[in-house]
Amino acid sequence: MSVIDRRPVEFRRAEKNCRIMRAAFIVALSLVVGVLAVRVLAPPAASAETAASVEAGGPFAYVTVAGAPGDGEDALAAALSRQLAAGGLIPATAFQANVYEVQGTVRVAPGAKGKESITIIWVVLAPDGTQLGITRQTKDVRKGSLDKKWGPAANAAAAAAAEDIVKLIPK
Repeated sequence: MSVIDRRPVEFRRAEKNCRIMRAAFIVALSLVVGVLAVRVLAPPAASAETAASVEAGGPFAYVTVAGAPGDGEDALAAALSRQLAAGGLIPATAFQANVYEVQGTVRVAPGAKGKESITIIWVVLAPDGTQLGITRQTKDVRKGSLDKKWGPAANAAAAAAAEDIVKLIPK
């Protein structure tokens, strides 16, 4: 005895499309996991990068910034990367091995009389994840002055922080 599907054609098509999308998602996810597994399990690439950093004159450093208003996250990360490069560290991506990571966290707090307090905490991590040190900066600025462009403020903060950060990373 055969069963007749009495649902409208649109529902059957939608169900079929859903099954196809699920299958495509699983295939894509499998590819991503495979690529990441290859990157993690490939030690020869790590030793080649280490040798390259020694030949090039310094270790690799990757800078990230979170919590900054306006363009602060990008501006601070770019400015600090430039300052660290001037201090002998090689700018890196998050996907390289044997990279020192500098994580910046920005906090904005209300201040007195039209001011706000900007605090930047820089955490320096070794390639194995060990915390090497922390440096902290605090500055009172005019309220809202960093809500759009950081410009020279990012360069000034990066220059001040770079001195301490370079001391924390062994060469």
